[in-house]
Amino acid sequence: MSIGSKGLGRGLNALFDNTIITGASDQPEESPQQAIRTLPLTDIVANPNQPRHDFDRESLAELSQSIREQGVIQPIIVRPAPQGHAYQIVAGERRYRAAQEAGLLEIPVVVREYSDEDVMLAALIENLQREDLNPVEEALAIAALRDKLQMTQDEISCKLGKSRSAVSNALRLLQLSEPALEDLRYGRISAGHARALLGVDDGDAREALRARIAQARLSVREAEEAVTTWKQQGRFPWEEEGRPTSISPLPGRRKPETLKLLQQRLNTALPFRTSVSGTEDKGKITLSYASPEELKELLARLGMEG
Repeated sequence: MSIGSKGLGRGLNALFDNTIITGASDQPEESPQQAIRTLPLTDIVANPNQPRHDFDRESLAELSQSIREQGVIQPIIVRPAPQGHAYQIVAGERRYRAAQEAGLLEIPVVVREYSDEDVMLAALIENLQREDLNPVEEALAIAALRDKLQMTQDEISCKLGKSRSAVSNALRLLQLSEPALEDLRYGRISAGHARALLGVDDGDAREALRARIAQARLSVREAEEAVTTWKQQGRFPWEEEGRPTSISPLPGRRKPETLKLLQQRLNTALPFRTSVSGTEDKGKITLSYASPEELKELLARLGMEG
């Protein structure tokens, strides 16, 4: 089977030729009878490329209790393990883990032959549909599709049913420091905060802003305003005037409100970091790119060859 151009919007049933892969509630859906068999849990191994690393303990406990009472209603999807030992999970690792916790010795499965590409896409799409991935897990999974399967951002966008800019913005998150990625992974900062952090080029200043967001619980708007102040004055709003920083204060008067709004609109509309300087009569717009692919897209939007 080849997933080809089938997108996220068509659902996982379409990707698996009508094989059921349950959604957030793990409740049964109507479908043609599948070739279901039972395998010992000891014969099944997890997918090492599973994009989801953090399973909510409370939710898993609830599913485990349900399985104790009713059993596993929907089979998980497996394939023969590439190394020839046992079977590897394609979709349904949450049910597999819950079955282990419930003390089951075997579980219903549907065995299918899938390529590595199909397995990676299926695991990512299943979690995206359930909205189970945090922004870091999603970004790492998309990066794996790009690097391991040599897929372009356009191809990833098509296969996942996501916009090109959404894929690009997700990958940009991986430019953050490890502390920032940890904050994002565990919800101490949001994806909006992370995008604001990416607007600060200086590493020390970015780290200072990250710590401030987490400690003072700044809103995304407050974080964005802090970035604007940093770009204009070389300091953050909470820092004392004239206090030494890693960069020199920028000369000139404060940016007019109209230019602030223009910069916000550009940052929202374009998958690139933008900055606007000058006055309403004369100024400069700067577009920044972080990879060869972003440069190619930028040139394409400007009607130029890459």
